Amino acid sequence: MSMRAVRRSTLLTLLAVLFWSAPAAAQAPALTGRVTSAAEGAMEGVLVSLKREGGTKTVTVVSRADGSYSFPRERLTPGRYAVTTRAVRYVLADRNTSVEIAANATAKLDLTLRDGNPLELALQLTDPEWFASYPLDDRLKWELFRDCSRCHTMRRPSMSTYDAEELAFVMQRMVYSAGSSPMRFQLPANATPHWGRAEGGEPSALQRRQAEAVAAINLHAGMWSYELKTMPRPKGKETEVIYTTWDLPATARPHDTRIAADGSIFFNHFNDNAIGRLDPKTGEVKEWRWPYRAKEGSFQPTGARTLMGPDQDGRWYIGNQAQSGVVVFDPKTEQFEFHDPPGGGEMIDVSGARVDGNAWRAVAGPVAGGGVYQIDLDTWQHVEIKGTTEKPLYAYDIAADSRKNVYGSARGAQYVWRIDAKTRAVQYFDIPSEPRGVGSFGTGMRRGITDSQDRLWWGGYDGGFIGMLDPRKPAGEQMKLHAVPFPFFFPYDAHYDERGYTWTGGIYADRVARMNVESGEWNFYLLPFEANIRDVNLQPAARDGLSGLWIGHTHQAMITLVEPLAR
Repeated sequence: MSMRAVRRSTLLTLLAVLFWSAPAAAQAPALTGRVTSAAEGAMEGVLVSLKREGGTKTVTVVSRADGSYSFPRERLTPGRYAVTTRAVRYVLADRNTSVEIAANATAKLDLTLRDGNPLELALQLTDPEWFASYPLDDRLKWELFRDCSRCHTMRRPSMSTYDAEELAFVMQRMVYSAGSSPMRFQLPANATPHWGRAEGGEPSALQRRQAEAVAAINLHAGMWSYELKTMPRPKGKETEVIYTTWDLPATARPHDTRIAADGSIFFNHFNDNAIGRLDPKTGEVKEWRWPYRAKEGSFQPTGARTLMGPDQDGRWYIGNQAQSGVVVFDPKTEQFEFHDPPGGGEMIDVSGARVDGNAWRAVAGPVAGGGVYQIDLDTWQHVEIKGTTEKPLYAYDIAADSRKNVYGSARGAQYVWRIDAKTRAVQYFDIPSEPRGVGSFGTGMRRGITDSQDRLWWGGYDGGFIGMLDPRKPAGEQMKLHAVPFPFFFPYDAHYDERGYTWTGGIYADRVARMNVESGEWNFYLLPFEANIRDVNLQPAARDGLSGLWIGHTHQAMITLVEPLAR
């Protein structure tokens, strides 16, 4: 055989190998189609979702500028799928649309949307759209309404029919625990003797202000007198994304999500003494519950709003705020431990435990000087570090860096504090008064985390910004705030992905956002379902350099993974 023939044979073999081992993304798609409407023709930015009959997983893509969409073959198994869409002001003309996906063929399905009626539009609006629609002063909206999202969307007050006098008592009855949700409201322990009845006394001045504001925007006098405003649909890079959403058991309320060493996703329950695990490969969910720790008959709220870890042994630490203490769960033994370190808050950072076996915990309440505790996780003995009366060490969240130094700040705080793990010296870094996002006027920190450069990133929920603190920089250059260019976004958390992007989520904006730190470009990814977003968890960048984001739908039994396809 000649050398030319050998080379030709070798080349053909290589080509065959390359052809048959082509990545799944290069294969013919499982489904393609085009989205149109009579009003717009081809529609960009329409979310198209498929859920297999009898399945618990929904896959979502977004239509491009020409209205086309496609589903990668590796994301869908053969079977019949229900089809749904999301596009504000529009609904799918045929609500019973479905499609059959075959193993070796590309299905085609064009979708037609029709104009939604006023009720359908009202049910589609997200909180930023309601806020933008209200004929009220932005500061008034911020002062009176920004924390309503702890328990429900702004759709509820907008569609209520009570007048101002009735609403004052409604507001009084709605002094729920911060661990409440539409499915399961919970009263604070001191309110349970009255269970929201009139024995609680007259409404407060704040409750009457809230009542007057709600009466100005609800339906008690007839149809809304103001225009229902909408935000733009996704466009450009915001359409280059795939969402995967897993259904959880109906009672699950995932507040925090965390990736375990084996790739499974652990989550805690907002409304229950429980922790769960999702296997993204199979969709299987397993849950474990710990005992009610409060006094029997006290009706102390349940639920845990933080999940920390895993530590070096794969254990999870749950802030059992509603009933005090820290719950430790070991997945290997499926057993719980209960500890009552000082602090009284819900945060305990164990990220550096593999280095020195210690954790950090901070005071949540108004204790003179605040208080931060360095805790030995073997003995649960602690050392206390205090601030000053002028600058207490209060914290909504705390975050340790690679050297075990810890950062913290509180909602409304004017500064971030930092404690040196070795010397226990305290530093303070003032938060600038500008910039602020549209519709936001506050400061402070909600949730945050450090990156590989030991910089702190956090969500400035009350100020509409993402914050970054780099203590290595010269004084005056250590802190930078990035206003979120989306009105009434209320960013809860922020994670840097080590590839130049920072992620955040709006508590009831139904969107997550990715910022290019160098260029300042923002992309806002509209989620396929309603999402009360608290903590977010980074999906680390793969070989393609693109990171993603895990979110728990705190008021719905779902977890979603967001995977962008473009830088």
